[in-house]
Amino acid sequence: MTTINDGAGGPRGVGRRALLASVLAAGAVGLAGCARGTQTRPAPGDVVSLFNDNSTWAPGYQAAGAQLKRTAGYTLAARAVPNVSNYQQIVRMSAQTDATADLIKWWNGYRLIDIARAGILADVTDAWDHAAEQGWCDDDELRSTFSYEGRQYGLPLYKSYYAVFYSKPTFRKLGVEVPTTWDEFLHVVAAARAKGITPLGSGGATTWESLIWFQQLVNGLDHGFYQDLTAGKASYTDKVCREAMGLWVDLYKRKAFSSPDFVTSTVPAQFTKGTVAMHLYGTWNTGAFLAAGVKDGDLGAFLLPPPPGGNRSVVVESGVLSVSANAHKLDAAKSVATNWLQPAVQRAWTGFLKDASADPSVVPDVGAVREVAATVAATKPSQAVRYWEASPPVLIEGNVQDLSAFMINPTMTSAVRTLDTMQRRADKEWKVWRS
Repeated sequence: MTTINDGAGGPRGVGRRALLASVLAAGAVGLAGCARGTQTRPAPGDVVSLFNDNSTWAPGYQAAGAQLKRTAGYTLAARAVPNVSNYQQIVRMSAQTDATADLIKWWNGYRLIDIARAGILADVTDAWDHAAEQGWCDDDELRSTFSYEGRQYGLPLYKSYYAVFYSKPTFRKLGVEVPTTWDEFLHVVAAARAKGITPLGSGGATTWESLIWFQQLVNGLDHGFYQDLTAGKASYTDKVCREAMGLWVDLYKRKAFSSPDFVTSTVPAQFTKGTVAMHLYGTWNTGAFLAAGVKDGDLGAFLLPPPPGGNRSVVVESGVLSVSANAHKLDAAKSVATNWLQPAVQRAWTGFLKDASADPSVVPDVGAVREVAATVAATKPSQAVRYWEASPPVLIEGNVQDLSAFMINPTMTSAVRTLDTMQRRADKEWKVWRS
């Protein structure tokens, strides 16, 4: 769902202004190309245009649009720019013109605030209120991450939990059960390693995925601290972060992880071959397993048990469906937003996506997602916004690069140095953000 922008954590001062100028120029070129084509033209008749960065989701939007036609009177026309960096530039540039789309797919948390305070998005608080009144969304857990100055600027496009996918045939071969404690998890790791099976596939040495284990361990140790850290109220050099990095180093010492050049797209095939046992990832990736031939009955998922002394908490990722402030069909777009979380629409959408919904009553008929949703419903863990969206974008993108470098040299000395660098960046970027 996410790609690190080119030049993440880029230069400062004059360098940053030069970079901004080049980005705006590139965005203008991209926008000109879109304006000449069909990407940002008004949609015809009862169609509402939806600008997004994933061309493979078109059938899902079509299915959801068929239900929206019944409830809101409008269908969806998905218009995709698959390159995430180009997509973000074009959204920002087109929003300043009359060439924007009606609906925009975006990210929540600080990434949403970043464009909401720039006047790019329309207020959809009424749509949130309606969904909450109808019982269509987990209002208390999600709402604040879609907010800016007390108003909402998007609806949950999906709701993914970061869970451990596992191969049920491999677990049976190892003679292990789904772990419910950290020690039991370490036992599974040891059992897999003893059989020559990679316990955990783990990408991130060159991608955004380096944040996955960092967020998991920090939030698993202390959810409140994770909230403070990502809000700029705690330090990366504090005890909890050091403990989290220590746990990460320990897992490397146990040879729990795949090689640094591991590619996530190979996980389904490795599950089928029995060469990888587990993979910590967002449940939005469930469809990739099924599409690659992993049988529904062979794929499981569980919430990683917290480390000793930790708390039961889960990291959540929620894409955003926003209304453009300059939408060609503003009223129609707001009507779609108001009806987006309607159960029939969500069943059509999640049935395609193979992921969970913000409406806890809507779960796709996929075993792994149902297992996670049932655990969440039964244990009610605290929920944390994914690290990618949890702090100012420039801060996160720079820190993700540092975490990637750590994964290539996962020692405690490297961990301490990494945390020091992350905190120095935090000191700078929080000052910029708050100014």
